[in-house]
Amino acid sequence: AVAFLDVGPCGPDYLLGHAHADTLSFELSVHGQRVVVDSGTSCYGSGAERQRQRSTAAHNTVVVDSADSSEVWGGFRVARRARPLDLELLAGWKTITAACSHDGYGRLPGRPVHRREWRLDESSLRVADRVDGGFSRATARFQFHPDVRVQPSDNGRSGLLTLPSGRTVRWRLEEGEPIIGPATYHPRFGTSLASTCLTVECRQGRSVVVFTWS
Repeated sequence: AVAFLDVGPCGPDYLLGHAHADTLSFELSVHGQRVVVDSGTSCYGSGAERQRQRSTAAHNTVVVDSADSSEVWGGFRVARRARPLDLELLAGWKTITAACSHDGYGRLPGRPVHRREWRLDESSLRVADRVDGGFSRATARFQFHPDVRVQPSDNGRSGLLTLPSGRTVRWRLEEGEPIIGPATYHPRFGTSLASTCLTVECRQGRSVVVFTWS
């Protein structure tokens, strides 16, 4: 398995035109197949679809009170942006743990802070989210590659992801409430493919999703 974690800044402060509001997003590949994917970019310029593709909701991270973690606007503009905080990396014998926070929601009334921890071993990835501070709603999103067949069970609290090779990845929720819904994936300009997104409603600011494979 390979995981890519976005724990860096949006970009250099003097050149943020291509930035998305994707702080603490990630991607996961298992057995050489992309499983959890960034939704990508299919268009430039200004407009509703460009704005949506840059939004936090279009990435594999946590949305708080329907806001973007960084203020993206105008096609190629960024105002107040999320800055990563308190990055921790721990490599054990068979486990790698990474944790990071960001302050992008500090502009909201309750000044919420999102912290995420990834724990990866030979056969699983555990993604734990915590939102501290005042807020009304927080949701974690996990967008699956279009080639992955998604079969929910237990009302979405667990499920099976079948890869094109026939191998499988399972998910289960340890905390939070699931919603399975449609999404889109954009591997290149001008291309939009139907995909599936697992959205997890945080309960008391907590969400934990575990992916396993063999």
